[in-house]
Amino acid sequence: MNKYLESLNWRYATKKFDSQKQISEEDLKTLLEAIRLSPSSYGLQPYHIFIIKDIEVREKLKAASWGQSQITDASHLIVFANNTNFDTDLIDNYLTNVSDTREIELSNLQPYGDFMKSKLIDLPDNIKETWSARQTYLALGNLLSAAASLKIDACP
Repeated sequence: MNKYLESLNWRYATKKFDSQKQISEEDLKTLLEAIRLSPSSYGLQPYHIFIIKDIEVREKLKAASWGQSQITDASHLIVFANNTNFDTDLIDNYLTNVSDTREIELSNLQPYGDFMKSKLIDLPDNIKETWSARQTYLALGNLLSAAASLKIDACP
């Protein structure tokens, strides 16, 4: 069987973490890079990732998460927060990044930016929320697959 499929077959939603085990910094960097490289509509990634280390914050999140022990017992808590109130800055910042990274004149990307703005900016808030949530789920899926490939227990 293909190694990737073997990893996915190994994966399961962990219900109880060993609080003594820690993800290495190298593996954490790999997981975060997998999130960064996640596909998304138009290449936009309308979400933020938070790594919650503070135990007091994790306890509060546990209370808001039906008391699930995974929130406090896992070595790392990664929270995905989708941006439901985005505007043209999301697209402009993305285009600037593409321009800088790929050494493309920003003016050459403007028609693509205008197209994205025409499709996204005037959407009703509930549609924006749904769209950004779907992009966030893509990144979560990539994180879970990357964790499986590293044989790291995970639970969405």
